[in-house]
Amino acid sequence: MKTLKKYSLLVLLTIWSSTTIMGQSDLEIRKVFEEYGSQKGVVMVELKGKMLDDYDFTAFKSIVISNQPEAGDFIRKCLTKDEAGAKKVKQVVSSGKATSIILQLAPKNESNRLILFNESSGNPPKITLIYIESDENADDVLKLVLKKK
Repeated sequence: MKTLKKYSLLVLLTIWSSTTIMGQSDLEIRKVFEEYGSQKGVVMVELKGKMLDDYDFTAFKSIVISNQPEAGDFIRKCLTKDEAGAKKVKQVVSSGKATSIILQLAPKNESNRLILFNESSGNPPKITLIYIESDENADDVLKLVLKKK
């Protein structure tokens, strides 16, 4: 029942937030959200405004794709293009393939922008892509997002 509530909330948030994050419009990863956002087995969440006040984010968009390994290759191609304008790049490579990527992009409209990508090889395999805008320092945002529970 708890899972159903969480899933329903995610669906409602996705429907409620049908506008595109403006700071993401110049990035290749927008194609990932457009291509996979409405597919079966995919959860996409976009948050803006008051919902983000507790996190000091100005925008948050994420997508989790299950059991579609070809999506990982598509996302990596998009990230390669977005990497060209990045201030900082961190990667974890396994078996010759980037499985985790963090891009700190140049600020836009005075907001710091981050892209986080992770591909797990579990059963089923899951791919997570997160886009964040914040007025806070990018390193502080990363500490918050990557903090272990």
